[in-house]
Amino acid sequence: MNYYYDILVNLQEEFLEFYEWEKDDDIVPIKKTLVFKVKHNVLLDFLTKEVTVSKEFLNCIIGKTVIKNSDKVFDGFLLTDLRTAIFLEVNEEGKVIYRSKLLVEDENNLNEIAHSMKTSLIDYQVGIDLPKHVELRKTLMEKRKIKAELNNLTLNKNEAKLNYLYYEWFHELSDSYEKALKKMKEELDLLSRKKIHLISHLIMLSYQEKL
Repeated sequence: MNYYYDILVNLQEEFLEFYEWEKDDDIVPIKKTLVFKVKHNVLLDFLTKEVTVSKEFLNCIIGKTVIKNSDKVFDGFLLTDLRTAIFLEVNEEGKVIYRSKLLVEDENNLNEIAHSMKTSLIDYQVGIDLPKHVELRKTLMEKRKIKAELNNLTLNKNEAKLNYLYYEWFHELSDSYEKALKKMKEELDLLSRKKIHLISHLIMLSYQEKL
């Protein structure tokens, strides 16, 4: 068996690129865990589909992942195809419940080491495709903030704020509160990432300064 040491993983239900990690995330310092080199199509399955490993493979990895500065162990492992490396945690039934990207330095080091490893054959079953997240985490959070503000403006009419946001959004004036609000709701998903960030920022400022 091959082990890798001293990495950070971010155990979230949503798979996040390392540059989307935040301080409040469940970032775990791993002292020691198993690593397996696999073919690209195998890594792709684990990355994009619901996966359950076989009982035989599960028995090989149980308790082999050790957390740094702790006696706690759990059932996880690393996969690499020499280009991409991911950490996975499974439950007692062998189903993958968390996936984590690695920091760039860790991924590069692991992929370099794995060149000398033999390719492993992992027995597993695939289920449905995992939902695809096209937008960045920050963009999704900002979009939710805008939706919440539009819902708030629906309940509590604030013509000054609506007109201000509408003009910054479309660079035009509106003669109808209801029509303006409807248009903003309908076209939220069409906004560019840059415009979403701008509108979200203006909403945040609106609670610091009265519009």
